Amino acid sequence: MNLIIFGPQGSGKGTQADMLAEKFDLSHIETGQIFRDMGRGDTELGKIVKKFDDQKEMVPDDITVTTLQESLKKISIEKGVILDSAPRTMGQIDPVEKLMKADGRSIDKAIYIRLPYDESVARITKRYLCTICLNHIVLGKHIQSQHDICPICGGLITQRGDDTPDGIAKRLKTFYEVTVPVINHYRDKGILIEVDGNRPMEEVFEDIIRQI
Repeated sequence: MNLIIFGPQGSGKGTQADMLAEKFDLSHIETGQIFRDMGRGDTELGKIVKKFDDQKEMVPDDITVTTLQESLKKISIEKGVILDSAPRTMGQIDPVEKLMKADGRSIDKAIYIRLPYDESVARITKRYLCTICLNHIVLGKHIQSQHDICPICGGLITQRGDDTPDGIAKRLKTFYEVTVPVINHYRDKGILIEVDGNRPMEEVFEDIIRQI
């Protein structure tokens, strides 16, 4: 089985992708995390990716497709995958589908986790990151104040630039203007699963499994 998962920031698609990967023995490929890891490196490509991240701009299609291709090379063709954050633009659909087809893979289902705009903003503004262990921290769940230290390693915490109000607004604008047309493409193909993400994650997961 090979899946694609979509959702606005804060929808929990990364968590759902991890749960689906475990249930169906899939490899979770999250291009956003791959780019963040690359941006921390000292390679020329990493510097380019970091520049786009710092400017809160989307990584160009050609870099996204090349990065995905390298990730797919590391996965046995007998193992299914769940693609998270690719394809994100209409221009990525054809090359991504060709990459999958070249490995003998078909996209079986695309999953869209819907979430109201205001709820996306509310969830994202609570997200923080440890500067030492890079652990993801949620205000109100793992810490009670933005001035607290990391509960895992005691390191200082910070908020990613794209999790600030301005960053959130820009990312959500990109999602609705650029990625929603991609979602509509898979709806037109008849393989889209839609679920309400404004519920406990267990309920969202059960809904996805039921529709699969």
